[in-house]
Amino acid sequence: MNRAMFSLVAALSLAICADSFAQGYPGRSRGGGMGGTSGDSARRDRDSQQQRASSPIQADPFSSLERELPSLNVDLMLTATQVEAWRLFERDVRDVAEMERMQRRHMMAREATDGQRTAPALIGTLAEDQRMKADATMDLKSHLDALYARLTDAQKQMLDRRLVQSQSDPLGK
Repeated sequence: MNRAMFSLVAALSLAICADSFAQGYPGRSRGGGMGGTSGDSARRDRDSQQQRASSPIQADPFSSLERELPSLNVDLMLTATQVEAWRLFERDVRDVAEMERMQRRHMMAREATDGQRTAPALIGTLAEDQRMKADATMDLKSHLDALYARLTDAQKQMLDRRLVQSQSDPLGK
């Protein structure tokens, strides 16, 4: 059990770290315009495919996991005694995924309430987002531990496999 939890935490940590390196911004050539050629478009498509192939871990591990939840819920064939633990885990995954989306919105915000965003205000917002996300992630881990303790060996194997798969080959990719 500890080995599986370590693997999950390691995969999620890796995915979070990979996010900072995956900040590829598009170049000046947008394609489809006057200066774009079909060769440029083909090169961009090829580069995009190579980037996806070389970066199997998605930037947002919790959203990838969130997309896996509906089918995983069905496939695990949970018993009545496991359902409440599953609901807590599922809610926590969705909460942490939403926090990640909220943080991205904060980063993209151009103006604060007073009309101009200051560096300390931005960093303060990001720090508070990270603190709240860390607290929610610890709740998620404790609820996963409780769920995991109630699962059969076959269910544990499926959960282990699918959680890792959600990071390396996510749905909706």
